[in-house]
Amino acid sequence: MESEFTRIPLDRLRYGLVWEGHATLHAALQLAPDDHALVITSAGCNALNALLAGPRQVTAIDLNPVQNELLALKAHVIRHHAPAVLRGLLGLAGPAAVAAAGAALRATLPAAAYARWADFLRQYPGGLLLAGQLEGYVTGFVPSLPLAWQLRLRQLLACRTVAEQHAYFRQVLDQPDFRERFIAYFDAANLSQGRDPRLYSYTGETGGATFYQRLARQLGQQLARHNFFFRFLFFGPEGLPEAILPPCYQAAHHARLRHYLPRLRLVVGEATEYLLSEAGQDVNKASLSNIFEYVSPAEFERVSTALANQRATRPLRAVFWNLLQRQAPGRVAGVPLLPAASARLSQHDACFYFGSVRLLDYGGQPVAQQPLTTTVHLTSPTP
Repeated sequence: MESEFTRIPLDRLRYGLVWEGHATLHAALQLAPDDHALVITSAGCNALNALLAGPRQVTAIDLNPVQNELLALKAHVIRHHAPAVLRGLLGLAGPAAVAAAGAALRATLPAAAYARWADFLRQYPGGLLLAGQLEGYVTGFVPSLPLAWQLRLRQLLACRTVAEQHAYFRQVLDQPDFRERFIAYFDAANLSQGRDPRLYSYTGETGGATFYQRLARQLGQQLARHNFFFRFLFFGPEGLPEAILPPCYQAAHHARLRHYLPRLRLVVGEATEYLLSEAGQDVNKASLSNIFEYVSPAEFERVSTALANQRATRPLRAVFWNLLQRQAPGRVAGVPLLPAASARLSQHDACFYFGSVRLLDYGGQPVAQQPLTTTVHLTSPTP
């Protein structure tokens, strides 16, 4: 796939957290025991969340090998350590717990790998969730505010109903000063701090004003105190309630994840190329993050048409998220959108950051297509 993502350096951790909600993934894909799911690795959260559903196999794929290394570390910790070590490494219990968890890795990692991760954690003492380029940027918003606005924003967490919360937002927070600070921080001029500006080549909306509108809408629909993404973005990972964490990071699911880890496979490569390759023919469910944000509408339709042709007799259900570009606005030849399901998923998605969710169901009649090259590089299994 001709993606802008292939034109940026893939030599650092760009994401410390998966921003696509696990509940949306599960509702979209309805993973079953016979399924083989392909999941964009990113920070590994949803590959692990998919494992919890007990499918036959989960293949985590990413163009950036550093993201796969992060998931491999998490898999290692789940396999060899107690839940408290994973919680500590993530940064959920503060910097001291990050350091203690990092020291615990000495007993189970090879010396070279331990030295590498120990150095990494010295660079990012706040933990793995804050180590991504994007997370370092977005979580910097609240500390940039005057203390009065920080306190007013935190007061949202005291609201007990959505109606109370929405009224508080409109009456207290939705003021010109706060609105302008939010829009300026998340607008195009600053977004490059969190993502390479080349990744916005095809966006049709500006960042700050759009994200503010989405935040305002969500605060009228979902309770912020129970929303993991809201609380992480504004207040960071430390002290988050266990019950709102992604399931893969909850201690109650640690043993189940450990049991299913042999079903996890890591691949370095491009997701749609993998799906079109011989190796990808076994995949019947796919969570594609927001990879189509980085391609033109024409390229998206070309890739989707290729999948429609190939999957005429081998069904594939795929979900992806739109950020600032509106891919698949409707069902057309080669883009088998499920519009009603997509609308429902979009309405209930946990992260206000995204614009919409798109659910595609391949397995109909073939349509005209252009050939795609497929090059996939495999990594070794998770340690």
